Amino acid sequence: MTNKLILLGATAYPWIKVKLGNGETTYFWSSNWSPYGRIRDYTHSESSTSLGIASNSTLAELWEMDHWILPAARSEKQVRIFSHLTTLTISDQPDHFEWCPNDLPSEKYSTNLIYNLVREAAPVVTWHKEVWFSGGIPKHKFLTWLMILNRCPTKDRMLQWGLQTDGSCILCGGNNESRDHLFFQCIYSSEVWSVFALRCSVASSPSWESTLLSLKSFSGSRLWRKLLLLSWQATIYSLWTERNHRLHRNHFRSPASLVAEIDKIIRLRIASYRFSNPGESSDLLQLWFAAS
Repeated sequence: MTNKLILLGATAYPWIKVKLGNGETTYFWSSNWSPYGRIRDYTHSESSTSLGIASNSTLAELWEMDHWILPAARSEKQVRIFSHLTTLTISDQPDHFEWCPNDLPSEKYSTNLIYNLVREAAPVVTWHKEVWFSGGIPKHKFLTWLMILNRCPTKDRMLQWGLQTDGSCILCGGNNESRDHLFFQCIYSSEVWSVFALRCSVASSPSWESTLLSLKSFSGSRLWRKLLLLSWQATIYSLWTERNHRLHRNHFRSPASLVAEIDKIIRLRIASYRFSNPGESSDLLQLWFAAS
């Protein structure tokens, strides 16, 4: 993480501008005092010795009484730099920095703004509200995100990687395992999901795409939508956990046992809301118990 932050130095440099005061901490070659950014980079083909200004010189050292002491300019870039410098004056106040992300001066730091500035731009996906909804369980949301991208090591993907493995579904023993089969073409997983789909008043579909579409087009209340998404993600997480336990620990549970566990997970999650929003927690519990 530290190495990544260091690599972001070149990106963040233009956002930290120097407001010139006495010039004692503003370095001619490296500080961001001009509209041309770092002078060393701007004049990369011209050495500091050829310009006649030492590599560690501050602006205070180039000022005498009431004027700048500058060598003769030898290029168009040097003319531009010196022309801008003549518009500045040294004062008795200390130099200070200004935080200007995206050239917008700000007195506050915004994580959201900086994240959007440094991340790679990408189109908004259609399913983001179904994955990253408020109040979801973080590890459930993360696994659901991986499943939507089809990045989990299902057996069909392991066979594509050249690994020698039995490709059949360990939950039902029937068709070959894939993401679309696990959610919810598999008889075992379909039996689990149908309980919560019925409870939330949506049609249980064996198709992954149809299930996503039904979640996006759900017309129920905001509270029911939260219960639906909690149920869907908890079902995905619990089925994937059951699959891994069978594969690696030889531990098998019935669909009814999984349904009871998912129900408990949802009730505990709803109960956790009472610290931040007791009214919503109470309403969600009433809806959940009424539909059981």
